[in-house]
Amino acid sequence: MDRRALMLGAAALAAAGPAAAEPLPRTQKVLVGFPAGGGLDTMVRIIADKLREIHGTTIVIENRPGTAGRLAAEAVARAEPDGATLLAAPIVVTAFYPFIYKTLPFDPLTDLVPVTRFCTFQFALAVDPRLQVDSVAGFIAYAKQNLGKVSFGSLGAGTPSHFLGLMFSNATGTDLTHVPYRGSAPALQDLVGGSIQAVFDTTASLMEQHRAGTVRVLAVTGSRRSPRLPEVPTFGELALGLGDIEAADLWYGFFAPGRTPPDTVERHAAAIGVALADATVRERLAGLDVAVVADTPAVFAEIVKADHARWGRVIRSSGFTLE
Repeated sequence: MDRRALMLGAAALAAAGPAAAEPLPRTQKVLVGFPAGGGLDTMVRIIADKLREIHGTTIVIENRPGTAGRLAAEAVARAEPDGATLLAAPIVVTAFYPFIYKTLPFDPLTDLVPVTRFCTFQFALAVDPRLQVDSVAGFIAYAKQNLGKVSFGSLGAGTPSHFLGLMFSNATGTDLTHVPYRGSAPALQDLVGGSIQAVFDTTASLMEQHRAGTVRVLAVTGSRRSPRLPEVPTFGELALGLGDIEAADLWYGFFAPGRTPPDTVERHAAAIGVALADATVRERLAGLDVAVVADTPAVFAEIVKADHARWGRVIRSSGFTLE
């Protein structure tokens, strides 16, 4: 997103908040369900630094790692709806949790209120160059010619890369075999070594291998090409009739506890939008291979609803659960 669009978005967010509303608490807490020093934690701290600078507020980042962010999400769902607590979380909280957990002590769609996304990030389909395919259409043809013999690696069972692979396999009728790994490194090692034929991984993880020619990236998720891989098309622009994967977008966003007053949610979104419009913040976030975005709460709520339906279809059809 360019500077003009972000500035217009920040202005719209600021205008959305009622002038007579109560100010936000001077001390706020942001829960992150992953360890300090990780990608999400780093991004949240960049934004929090700017919020402190602009508004003079005290913002405490509290890391509660465990169960793929579920502990932090549950804590915020149960927090007082007074504007003092936010959750910074990935798409999986609202799009995956309701389907992969048979029981949850909270409802992500009602006990968490969308505030705004702050970035999107991209996954990509990469293949072994020895397959001699240089396009998604070519890979589909190869997989159909070798039906039941082609496998894709993911970053783990229940992760976005797992379900992106299933989306692709279901839409193309290629019957790809899923091979889950514990993260990116072992999956890429097996792709380079020829043990698997494809992988769904982040553009950040695949970029150097693609440039070195040890893997070949065929397409990326999202609505626009990756600025770091501008030669690689999106799934959507290929117009191959690939269904949900063509519109799949991955994001991180902020949520407030359920029952938080709408004007408080709007004020949080406006403040975060101003921080995200700052040139230094954008530059630092872009260095982490993400695209900065800022939404009104209403727009983010619609995105959450659409993603819940999109990912729910493939997760339900897979029968996958973590319990």
